[in-house]
Amino acid sequence: MYKELLGIPKDHVFVRTDMKWDIGKKIDIDTFWYDEKDTADHIVARYVVKVTKFVYPPKKSLISFNKYTPDSLSLLASGELQH
Repeated sequence: MYKELLGIPKDHVFVRTDMKWDIGKKIDIDTFWYDEKDTADHIVARYVVKVTKFVYPPKKSLISFNKYTPDSLSLLASGELQH
């Protein structure tokens, strides 16, 4: 799902490397870490995708992302994903 939303090329692999769930009284936050690999299996970017779910009405969710260089030192892009 996130691969398509982020516009990652179909021939690249999108691998989840870690995840964390933070459960609160009003908001749940799921954080996922991903590596984008090219056809030669080289990491070309790293992503942090955060899904914020509001427990009470209007019970909506927001998906945000940060895209980093392969060494995770520089931020390349960030924003919210429309789902």
